[in-house]
Amino acid sequence: MKRTITLLLVLLLALAATACGDDAEETTTAAAPTTTAAAGEAILTVGGTAFTMADLEALGAETLNLEHPKNGPTDYTGVRLNAVLDAAGIDTAATAITFVASDGYSYEAPSTDVRACADCLAAFNDEGGINMAMPGMESKAWVKDVVEITSG
Repeated sequence: MKRTITLLLVLLLALAATACGDDAEETTTAAAPTTTAAAGEAILTVGGTAFTMADLEALGAETLNLEHPKNGPTDYTGVRLNAVLDAAGIDTAATAITFVASDGYSYEAPSTDVRACADCLAAFNDEGGINMAMPGMESKAWVKDVVEITSG
């Protein structure tokens, strides 16, 4: 039931966001990924805490070469997932972490597995969103265009 409500809320927010489009011109810099989000607009909600791109970058963006289960070694730039979870106050005693994509896809992983992954990243994608880079986990865990992370 909780997943259904969460999914409905995400879909409603996505619908509302597309209805409120911004005609402002986008700017791109070499230091930051291209973003379709308006300046200061939240791109990721973690345990009820909203993060803008600037908030995430302030946690310490870095580039790591990670082994994707299907694509092999690839460079990813983003923020270590544990830093994001800690900044949002996600309890280390949580039993599961769920990643929800903008299209409604979700993946649930044991919290112990997620927390044990020192190199897991909330990676910046070319559209200004977040993709999960989850080395050592199955390809289903590498969720694209994540808009919400919850714990349970």
